[in-house]
Amino acid sequence: MPELPEVETIVRQLRPQIEGKTISALRLFWPRSVEGVPKEFRHRVRGMAVAAVARRGKYIGVEGADGTFFTVHLRMTGKLVMELGAADRRHLRLQFTFTDGTKLYFVDARKFGRLHLWPCRGESCPGLGPEPLRAETVRRVLKHLKTKRPVKSALLDQTILAGIGNIYADEALFLAGTHPLTPAASLSDGQQRRLASVIPQVLRQAIRRRGTTLRNYRTVADESGENREHLNVYGRAGEPCPACGTAIDKIRINGRSSHYCPDCQKMRSVTSDK
Repeated sequence: MPELPEVETIVRQLRPQIEGKTISALRLFWPRSVEGVPKEFRHRVRGMAVAAVARRGKYIGVEGADGTFFTVHLRMTGKLVMELGAADRRHLRLQFTFTDGTKLYFVDARKFGRLHLWPCRGESCPGLGPEPLRAETVRRVLKHLKTKRPVKSALLDQTILAGIGNIYADEALFLAGTHPLTPAASLSDGQQRRLASVIPQVLRQAIRRRGTTLRNYRTVADESGENREHLNVYGRAGEPCPACGTAIDKIRINGRSSHYCPDCQKMRSVTSDK
């Protein structure tokens, strides 16, 4: 599933392509791609002048000049492209046509992606935690965590921090030297500071590289992200750690795979980390 860097990349590429344009027509090829009532979605979105494209967590938001607002959640295989490739035609779920003749296509092979019409932007995506792109924000969140769940699980909880998924949680925990099974509430002050520093760093670096393509993620220009070759631990089980050479391990935490270095990310007691 695309995480914050992938969604941010898509938003940045969409802005110059559709902001300022007006949607003249909408063709829905698979109605269940729209949450709620598809007829209402078509009615509200047709004629909408796109004023802004934004991101909230893993959601793409499109706002009209009249306040109309809908989100796109790509989930596993969804993508938004301006040009429809031959291989994508059988997976086309929705097509926006603009008054200048250009088109935006929502393609989704596994049909998990969803579009959602909201009353307004301010009432969209309720329950999401703060954005994790500023160290002070992440530090404040980590400092107030009371859960005894593994820190890896806490980082994946979108109500705690919005936008972090499996890839970047593993990468941030590695750079912070924190074992993924460390109880979130027991993070020492030093662990909190290091993790708060590296989370925005990891995310911003991935944004500069247009995200990470493992299988399905593609940009609006239908390109792959370039961050995969820079991953330290994610997807590298059995390979040597880039820092110490120890074989990277892979475990499952609450049903999700977690990659870490057993030597660089040892379990530590709170009192051992000053």
